[in-house]
Formats: sequence, C-alpha cells, structure tokens
Amino acid sequence: MPSPKPHTAASTDGGGSNDNKREMRVLCLGLMRTGTYSIYTALTALGFVNVYHGLNSLGVNDDWAILSAAADATFASTLHPNEPGPKEFSRQEWDALWGSCDAVTDVASVFGPALIRAYPNAKVLLVERDFDKWYKSFTEGVVDSLWGRMGDFFVGTVEPLIGSVAGPASRKMLLGWAGVSSGDGAELRRKEVLRAAWERHHREIREMCAGSEGKLLDYKMGDGWEPLCQFLGCEVPRDEEGNVLPFPHANEAAALRRKIIEQQVGMLKRAAVAVAPWAGVAVAGAASGWWWWTF
Repeated sequence: MPSPKPHTAASTDGGGSNDNKREMRVLCLGLMRTGTYSIYTALTALGFVNVYHGLNSLGVNDDWAILSAAADATFASTLHPNEPGPKEFSRQEWDALWGSCDAVTDVASVFGPALIRAYPNAKVLLVERDFDKWYKSFTEGVVDSLWGRMGDFFVGTVEPLIGSVAGPASRKMLLGWAGVSSGDGAELRRKEVLRAAWERHHREIREMCAGSEGKLLDYKMGDGWEPLCQFLGCEVPRDEEGNVLPFPHANEAAALRRKIIEQQVGMLKRAAVAVAPWAGVAVAGAASGWWWWTF
C-alpha cells in the first residue's frame, strides 16, 4: 500500500512551467472521508503520476499557503462578505500547486466546481457516501481535529510560533465549502448545515458535467476495478500470474491519525526551539510519548 509522499509545488512562479509539468487527467471530487485514500492508491496502481491526496500536504507549508489563497478566492462571499474578494483562481494559479499531478483527490474536493472550470479536459470521478455515515466520520475525524481542544491549541498557539498556515487554511477551506462564516466550528457540527453543503456539492458537480458525455463517473466504493478502468481507459491491474489484483481498501482514518500525530509532534519540537532553544532537546524526547498518551 503506497503512502502519499510530501508534495513539491509544480512551480515557484505560479506558472507550473518547470520540467515536471503534466496535464491534469482526473479530478476526484468525492468529499473527504469517502474513501479518498483508497482512490489515491487505486489511481497510483493504474499508473497515474503524482496523485495528490491531503496526506501529501502535511508538513508542506507552501501547499497550504496556496490552498489558503485559493479558499479566499473561491469562497470570498462567505469568508469576506464585507470586502471585495479576489478573482477566482486561474488555471496558472492552480498549476502552481497541482501542475505536476495527473490527478487530485481529498482536499481538492472542496474546490470542485472551480477545478472543473480550470481543468475542462479532465475527467471527473465522484464518490458519494451515505450521508449519515459520512457525517459521523467527517465531524469526528476532520471537524473535531481542527476545532477540538487540541486543534484550537495548535492553530491558535503552536502554528503562529513556527509560521505554519496549515490549520487556518484548513479551517477556511471547510467553512467556505459549507457556506459558514462563523469561525468557531460549531456550525460545521450541525447536521442540517452539512447536509445542505453535501447536497449542493454533489448537485453542482453533476450539473456541470451533464452536458459532456463520458465526463463523469459516479463511482461507488465496492464496485471494484471494472467501471473505474473502463472510464479511465486503463487495463484492469493483474499480478504476474494474470490474477486481478484486489481493489485497494485503505484505512484512511488510521493513516490520517498517524500523519497528524507525526506532524503535531514535529510542530511541538519546532515551537519549543522557537520559544526557548535550550528546551528543544527536552521536548524532542518527551513530545512523542505525551502525544500517544493524549490521543
């Protein structure tokens, strides 16, 4: 099972014009906690290069700076209702982040309509999970990690000390996607708020793809390789003996939990050095054990 590698932005000038430039082939716009890690793994097995998952971005502050700016531009009317918002991100601006990727998934989903406009030739893969199951997984695994006790501590105290923008950017992305202007996270735990955003998300993507035959695949986890490979024009992957490989079933929640713990331990060490360099050695030895105990 491949583990997402840290992502390197396609370009430093916003143009995506370096030697790693690729054409976006697939926009996987199923929301976070809909099997995005399994989709990432499946596309990688099919030969897609640099498939982007949210786990790629943990610890890569440049990615989060771009995502933060993208949220400001995409959701300006929600996040900054009394200010003139920036124009929607251009293809060139998106390429600064994803210009080296064949496909994107997970965190990219909140920008679904904007990405369809930016990459009109890309196919769209949409995974829709049962709402009640998704709601429980999303609030417990994503919302609580950003607005819970530890989330507030890291976003409000630790990240400013080390110059990280990941937490604030993540919050902006979710608030903007849900159409919520309140920043305390309470609205994102309300079932009716998330249901409205969930329904709007799927409706808008289907409407935008409706006029283009072969543009959209409504995929259900458990359907296996056949519909996905037919949609993408790929051969079903097989082992050396010709047997069909099992479709990936990755534990996204466990993978995210491990990555978050690793990232937050690293943040604590960096914050300790920033506040008191002599304390860094002590924190380095204690942080990991403290976090495993806390979680």
